Amino acid sequence: MDKILQEIQSYRDEKYAKFSSVIVPGKSDFFLRVPQAKKIAKKYAHMLEGENFLHTLPHKCTDEYVVHGLMIGYLNDIDCVMTLLDQFLPYIDNWAVCDITCANLKIVKKYPQLFEKNAKKWLKSSNFFIKRFAIVILLTYFLDDYFDKIHFDLVNFYCDDYYVKMEQSWYFSVALVKKYEIAIKLFENKQIKNKWVFFKAIQKASESFRISEDKKVYLKKLRCDNCL
Repeated sequence: MDKILQEIQSYRDEKYAKFSSVIVPGKSDFFLRVPQAKKIAKKYAHMLEGENFLHTLPHKCTDEYVVHGLMIGYLNDIDCVMTLLDQFLPYIDNWAVCDITCANLKIVKKYPQLFEKNAKKWLKSSNFFIKRFAIVILLTYFLDDYFDKIHFDLVNFYCDDYYVKMEQSWYFSVALVKKYEIAIKLFENKQIKNKWVFFKAIQKASESFRISEDKKVYLKKLRCDNCL
């Protein structure tokens, strides 16, 4: 494990830490750029040092949590992955570790039903970052081949936590890109349960290059109509 910690230290980037402390509020110990973190995680994922590292919680800094989350994504044993996620998720305390971990979980594509089941469980958690984790999973892996309209119902709940409702907004904005004919009904019928999410999702969708201009005009009209 000492080798992993030494490598993490060797890639410390002071300039990146200043940048990350702005976009990840409260985290001044995020020195490791994602490509370097991936390099470390992939290198040790199937080694004894990596196994020991994955069973050492809590960690001392954000960089270690980033490597930990990424390392889980390089494992192939689904039972091991699910066990490690259950151990790891309660320690996530920022959006960066949450989202970086999700993005590297390619194993979701092999076991979509299992992750859909767990997403439902994670959404019931009282931990806001576990809720966000579930939404990021649904956004990243379930708006294409494994899409089910029921996912809209799962994500469409009221929550006043900033990081949860921001991810809900991202989810529905991407849904407007990929599943427009279905998603637009939620906005037309005013079914989005959090008004803040309603407005933010339309804003983000309207800024997307993947939505046609006529749809953007219509979305902005819906937004304006609901401002009245």
